[in-house]
Amino acid sequence: MRWRHSVIWRFAALVFLMQIACVMLALGAVHQFTSRSVNQASREVAVSLRDDIAATYAAAGLKAAAAAVRFRIATDPAKSSVILLLDPRGQRIAGNLSGWPAGVGLSESWRHVDLRRSKQQDREPQTMGIVTTRFPDGTQLLTGHVVENDLRFGGYLEASLVGAVLLAIPLAGCAAFVSAAIIKGRLRSVIEAAGAVGSGDMERRIKPTGSGDMFDALSEEINAMLDRITSLMNEMRLVTDGLAHDLRSPLTRMRAVLDNAMRHSKDEESTAALEKALEEGDTLLRMLDAALLISRAEAGIGRDSFTPVDVGSLLQDFQEMYDVLAEDQGVVIEVNAPAGLMVRSHREIFGQVLSNLIDNALKYGGNRILLSARRQDGWVEIRVTDNGPGIAEDHRQEALRRFARLDSSRHISGAGLGLSLAAAVAHLHGGTLTLGDAAPGLSVSLTLPAMADEPGIST
Repeated sequence: MRWRHSVIWRFAALVFLMQIACVMLALGAVHQFTSRSVNQASREVAVSLRDDIAATYAAAGLKAAAAAVRFRIATDPAKSSVILLLDPRGQRIAGNLSGWPAGVGLSESWRHVDLRRSKQQDREPQTMGIVTTRFPDGTQLLTGHVVENDLRFGGYLEASLVGAVLLAIPLAGCAAFVSAAIIKGRLRSVIEAAGAVGSGDMERRIKPTGSGDMFDALSEEINAMLDRITSLMNEMRLVTDGLAHDLRSPLTRMRAVLDNAMRHSKDEESTAALEKALEEGDTLLRMLDAALLISRAEAGIGRDSFTPVDVGSLLQDFQEMYDVLAEDQGVVIEVNAPAGLMVRSHREIFGQVLSNLIDNALKYGGNRILLSARRQDGWVEIRVTDNGPGIAEDHRQEALRRFARLDSSRHISGAGLGLSLAAAVAHLHGGTLTLGDAAPGLSVSLTLPAMADEPGIST
């Protein structure tokens, strides 16, 4: 899927994962620190108790150690200590355990076991942390501390940490979404400006936010680039306009001279040659006009002169205009377009496109031409369809190039600019031009943005 390759999606996913990772690391560190602190505190209690009793035993003997054990049990306010003192023969001397726990060694540094104390045999065993010691004469000492509450607290802590992670997931998702939305918002102005320029609005620029960040730097660089492109286009337009004017004048004068020479010529061969020269001169003028019109359309010139145009009425007008010429060639022109299909267009340029498409259909098509239009999803599609040989699919892109002449049409006069002009005008309107198969024949579809009907507007 394309969204998986989106840089914004990847950035949002990275933000999400980084936040989740940070939360889990922080909570894991808290859990480890708390668990170790609680466990260490319990172990220190058991070890301290063992050391005190061992010191008493070393200083005053077994009876003194037994008295110390009984004293510690009696004075334990929380009743959380466990102590057991056995003589060298393994007999219980003092403590609150009835006997040495099964499976417990004589030199345990720290371990958890489940035990019942002497006066709590009717209760459930409690989890205790214990340490054990065996003195040189065989006397055994076990000291410990109840850690069940500590373990329960650890369980609550783990549940809380899991809850915190689960809560962090939607929060991290929201943060990732907001981060992506901020980036998309900053890029949207760039995309909109680029789209407008691509549609021919060369005055469109990106408005910086004043933050001074890299997006503003990018906007300034793009604006500078667009300024340079606009300047170059204006210079090129001046050159092409001047060149067109300079070329039209001598061509027009040449045509007038040829026309005058043809009228005074008495020789049939000379007259035929002059007629051929006149035709070539007219072709040059048409090529010059078409090329200039394509350049202006691609530059977006003429958009400010758009007016509402009734497509159905315009197609009817062109049917009437070409009806006599088509009848002389044995071609039937039909129109299929409902009333009220309105587009905003430059009527003269739009008419030139339709004229070129109909001329092409008369030259290269069969004996039937259909001019149709329909509205679809906010667009108006205008089609010029013939039943001739058409254009092979692998040659259609080539046919849209300027001055393109396919091999099958090289014996027919023409400039090869009709489809190029139609494509440029479609771009001027923010639409598209598509060549398709009419089975048989060629279908040329010009798709333009539709507009609402405006009663009372003359087209």
